[in-house]
Amino acid sequence: MSSTQNEMDEELAAQAAELVTGWVSADTPLTESQGWKLVGLQHPGSSHTEMWVWDDVLRWERDLATVLATDDGTEESGEQIARARATATSAMRGMLLRGIPAGERVNQIWRDGEGPDPREELRRFIATHR
Repeated sequence: MSSTQNEMDEELAAQAAELVTGWVSADTPLTESQGWKLVGLQHPGSSHTEMWVWDDVLRWERDLATVLATDDGTEESGEQIARARATATSAMRGMLLRGIPAGERVNQIWRDGEGPDPREELRRFIATHR
C-alpha cells in the first residue's frame, strides 16, 4: 500500500472518529444502532470477534462518558475533557483504521472480493453523519 493511500486512510478514519466522538455525552449513551454501526465499520468478520469489538466500543464510550460527567465548568475540568476527547478520538481513529484492512480481508475470504469497499463505507458514513 502506498504512503498516499495510508494518508488517505488515516484522514478518513480521523474524520469519522471526530464525528463519532461527538456522539458521546455524559447523559446519553450511544444508541444500539450507533454502536452496531461502529462495530460494522471495523469489519470483525465473525460473530465471535464482533462481540469483542462491541465490548471495545462500549468501553471506549464508557471511558469518555465518565470524564464528561465530571465537568464542573472550571478551566481544569475543561482541559481534562479536551484531553479525554482527544484520547477518545485517537482511539476510535485507530479502531476504524484497523477496520480498513479487516474489511478487505473479509471481502477476499467471504465475498470473493465482491464485498463493500471499506473506504467507501467510511466515506458514506462521514457524508451521512456530517
